[in-house]
Amino acid sequence: MVCGCFCRGLRNFCLVFAVIVAIISIPAVQVVYWQTIETHLSPDEVPMGMGLPPPIAYLGFLVLGSLHMVPAYGPLFVEGFIRCPVIAGPLGAFDGPGLQYGLGQSGGFSLARTSHKACKEFYYDKTAGRVENTLIAINTDTAASLFAPGVIPTALQLGTSDPRWWNMRDLWSATIPALQQNPAKVGELKFPAFAGLTEASFCKAVDGYDPEWSGLLRHADPSKLVPDELSYVVASNFFRELFGTELSKEQVDMLSELQATFGIILMSGLAPSEAQAKRSIEVQKMMRDAVATGEWGKGFLAEATRRGLDAPGHLNNLLVSFLLAGVGAPGSSLFAMRVIAKINEDKKKWVPVYQKDPTAFGLEVVRLKGAGGANSNYFVKKTTKWTLPATGKVVLEKEGTATMTSLLVTGYDPALWGGPSNDPAHAAKFLPGRENRDRMMSWMSELGDVKKCSNMTGCDAAPRFCPGTFFSQRLTRQVVDFFLEKCLGPTASGEL
Repeated sequence: MVCGCFCRGLRNFCLVFAVIVAIISIPAVQVVYWQTIETHLSPDEVPMGMGLPPPIAYLGFLVLGSLHMVPAYGPLFVEGFIRCPVIAGPLGAFDGPGLQYGLGQSGGFSLARTSHKACKEFYYDKTAGRVENTLIAINTDTAASLFAPGVIPTALQLGTSDPRWWNMRDLWSATIPALQQNPAKVGELKFPAFAGLTEASFCKAVDGYDPEWSGLLRHADPSKLVPDELSYVVASNFFRELFGTELSKEQVDMLSELQATFGIILMSGLAPSEAQAKRSIEVQKMMRDAVATGEWGKGFLAEATRRGLDAPGHLNNLLVSFLLAGVGAPGSSLFAMRVIAKINEDKKKWVPVYQKDPTAFGLEVVRLKGAGGANSNYFVKKTTKWTLPATGKVVLEKEGTATMTSLLVTGYDPALWGGPSNDPAHAAKFLPGRENRDRMMSWMSELGDVKKCSNMTGCDAAPRFCPGTFFSQRLTRQVVDFFLEKCLGPTASGEL
C-alpha cells in the first residue's frame, strides 16, 4: 500500500514536472521565463573571480528552463546555458551591446559577448588576450605540473602586442606549410593500418552516429562526441599532414586520453591529481619524441634554434596547442562528425547539396553546430555599466571581471544571418552557400579577413585567428569525401 502511494505520488510529480517543462518550451513562455530570471535572479553586479558558484535557485531555474532542449543539445548540454542560441533570442543577446547574462564556462556568473559585433570587437583588438595563468576556470600556475616545459596553455589567445605571439606564429607559419589556405602540396587522405580498423568498421561506427547522444547510448559515455574509428582516421592524418609523423593506434589512444584529461580538468576547474599530472607529461613526451625524430621535427627544432628560441619548449607548446584545439573534439574530429551527421539526417537530400559545394556545406555546419573556435575566456579591461536590452536591467561589470565570447551563439545573430528582415528563423536555417558566409567568426576572425593574410601569422585585416582555419576545413572535406565514397557508395554517386 505504501509502495502504491509512493508510485502514484511519483507518477503525479513526473506528470506535473513534464507539463511545466512542456509549457516552458513554448516560445512566448520562454521570453517571459528567461527575462524573469534575468530581472529578478541575476545580480546587479557581475561577481569578481573565476568559477564562483551561483545561487542554487538560479542554477535550478536554468536547468529547468533548459530541459526541453536536451533532445537537441544532448545530455551534457554541450552548448547549453550561456552558449545556447535558443536562449539568446528571449534575452536580446544580439541587441544593444550584444551581451547575455548567465553562467559562463567557468561555472560562475558572466556577461558573455554573444553578438557578431561584440565578439569581433574582442578578436580584432590587438592588445586583448587571456590572462596567461588562467585557462577557463583553472589557474595554470597551480596546474603547472600538468604541462611540459615551454607550454603556454593560453598560447592561442595571446595578444598580438606580446612578442611571444609573433615568435610563435611566425615559427608555425614558416615550418608548417599545410596550414596555408593554398599550400603548394596537398596530401591525400590515408586510411590508417591499425589493428581491427577496417573501412567496414569505420562505416559502421559513423553510420547514424549522433554527436549529442551516441556516446551515452552506445558507449555509456556522454563525453564521447565522436567514435574511436573516426578519431583514428582524423588524428593519424592530422599528424601525418602537419608533422610528417605516422602515429600508431596506441599513440592515438594516448592523445585521446590526454585530451579527455585536459577537458575534465579545464571544464571542472579542479586541480590535477599527481597521477593525472604524471600521465600528462608522459603523453606529451610521447608526442614530442614521435614528432622530433622525424624530418619535419628536426627541421622545426633547427629553425627554432636558428631564431634563438627555446626549440624543445616551442615544440611542446605547438603540440599541446594543436591537441587542445585542433585534433579531437572540439576540433577536426568533431567538425567531420557533425558534417557526416548532417548528411546522415537525409542522404537523398543532403548528399547532392554537399557535393555541389563541400566548402559551403561545411561552413554552414560549423556556423550552426560549432566545431571551429567556440569561445574565449578573458578578463575585461575597463569598468562598464551595461543596460541589457531585453529587460532594461543595469549590470555593473568591473575591470578584471571574467567574461567570454560565444561564437556559436554569434552564428545565429539575425543582424548578419537573418536576411533582409533580420529574421531569427532565417538565421537558424541550414542554408549552404549563404552570400555572406565569409563573415562567419567560427575561427575567431571573419573568414574573409583571414583570407587577406599571406600566412598564419596574421595581418592587420585579421590580427588573430585559429591557425587551423583552412587545414581543418581541408581535412574535414577529405574525411567526408572518404565517407561518401566508401560508406555510401552508389548513393554518393547519385544513384538514389
